[in-house]
Amino acid sequence: MTTIQRAGAGLIAAGALGALALQTYIDITKEGDQLLAAIWSQARYFTNLMMFSVGIFFAIQFANRRLAGPGWSTALTVWIVLVGIVYHVLLSSTHHPEGGDIVVNLFQHTIVPIAALVFWLAFANKQGLTFKHPLIWLACPIGYVAFVLLRGAFDGTYPYFFLNPKDIGWPGVSAYVVGLGVLFYVSGAILVGIARVMGRGAVSEA
Repeated sequence: MTTIQRAGAGLIAAGALGALALQTYIDITKEGDQLLAAIWSQARYFTNLMMFSVGIFFAIQFANRRLAGPGWSTALTVWIVLVGIVYHVLLSSTHHPEGGDIVVNLFQHTIVPIAALVFWLAFANKQGLTFKHPLIWLACPIGYVAFVLLRGAFDGTYPYFFLNPKDIGWPGVSAYVVGLGVLFYVSGAILVGIARVMGRGAVSEA
């Protein structure tokens, strides 16, 4: 990695993990949660799981001084960018953070997703990606949906209205899941297409 690449990876890791740390601190001090209870509660949200994944992913690149392979790099970019898109399209109108939550929300849904996308466009390995890869990357959101629905069946709590069968019914949940699955695949395919175009451009310049 170049100095700029390593600095970028370090800043993204710090932003993602720092936002999670601040969220945990807020949950403990304001809500009175214990540490493990706060972490277990946060694990209900796709946003927090992806922030943790992105933070660790970029921290590893920073520590190893090497760029990751194209598959993981592009998959995580798709997932974290869609965290921001889904939030701003479906959830932001009913979410009104206050105090420290404003900072957490800004990093989780705007700064980190944009930074990860910019890093991918500017620096990430993109060779060898095909349009089959986005199908593989669907395993993450599908697994998350299964986790949320199973957990909700036991404790009756669902993190998002579009995954809550008590609010919108199972047909509504199914429709959202299918729609979001299409969105995840199309978003992944767009990045694959960009990677292939940029790869051809690099070959032509060479």
